Amino acid sequence: MKLFIIDWSREITTPLLDYCKSTPHTIAGCELVDGAEAYRKTAHCKPDAIVVNYAVKPSHGRSTAEQIFKRKLTSEIPIYFIGGAEDDNEKVEHIGICLSEEELHELLD
Repeated sequence: MKLFIIDWSREITTPLLDYCKSTPHTIAGCELVDGAEAYRKTAHCKPDAIVVNYAVKPSHGRSTAEQIFKRKLTSEIPIYFIGGAEDDNEKVEHIGICLSEEELHELLD
């Protein structure tokens, strides 16, 4: 499965990205800084699934995912959210699936 990782960190890599690289899945792309860039990149690389870690910037992650979900080209791509608080998860349940880190590991293993 080709994954696109969105993780709001200004680091070169993140624990989520490192973990996904260790699975048998392919990293189609990632974005660690800019929501508009994530929107553009997801159209270009056409991943099989998008994983959003929105623990740091929940509204930014939600907004980016909503735009990706609304675009016809990417509207069918499953979006998985991790790291959100319960109230944040309620705000995105119409866009994708909220998972704990352990549930994500089970999904990708």
